[in-house]
Amino acid sequence: MKLEIPAKYFAVGGAIAAIVIISLALINYHISSTYEYPSLQHADGKLVEIYNSIPTQTGKNIFMAQSKDLTKPVDPELVDLDSQIISCSPNVDGLLTSSPNIDGSCTGPSVSLDNISGKYLSGQCCGSLKNTTEYHEHREKLQQYSNIPDFPLNPYKTPVDMAKKWIDYDSKTTLNTSEQTVYNQAMKISSEGPCCCHCWHYYVNEGIAKKLIHEYGYSSQQVADFWDVSDICGI
Repeated sequence: MKLEIPAKYFAVGGAIAAIVIISLALINYHISSTYEYPSLQHADGKLVEIYNSIPTQTGKNIFMAQSKDLTKPVDPELVDLDSQIISCSPNVDGLLTSSPNIDGSCTGPSVSLDNISGKYLSGQCCGSLKNTTEYHEHREKLQQYSNIPDFPLNPYKTPVDMAKKWIDYDSKTTLNTSEQTVYNQAMKISSEGPCCCHCWHYYVNEGIAKKLIHEYGYSSQQVADFWDVSDICGI
């Protein structure tokens, strides 16, 4: 049996669909036009100046969170970290060109700079750092590695060329079977391995771990201890 639908019903259906589409468009317009962005009418003037001085949008985003929309003072040490290069990218090569650039992070968009003079690769790629207590504790513990050449004693301020060196070392170095066993065990007992995500810091820390195992005879616990005080995620 063939079912026939009168043409008039198609016309009615089309009209209803059109009305629905127009209604949705009007609703969306109303929402977008009436949405209230965070008010900055109570912003502190000095904090606004600091915000404007931060060179990247990612750093600005983090500073906004730390200052509670520019209403609360922020530790100058945190402002300095906000002003560095914040990225989750595993590739730092773009920063070593005439037009320095690198992909973004969970806290902001990609970064493009006129130059990287005085700038370091930094953390806070997963969230804003608001308390420097653990930051200082970790830096103090990292001093035990000061005898190792080119070791980033403050991973929140890692020189770009130093990061590049360790990333290259990591990609070129293959551990033997027994060394790899040490590495694998360190992965199991550390809080999050070299880093929480496969960013530039992950491969820097992986390269350092390989060197600690291969040239310094580190145990899995020693490698895990290093990784655990080298966290820079910010949260």
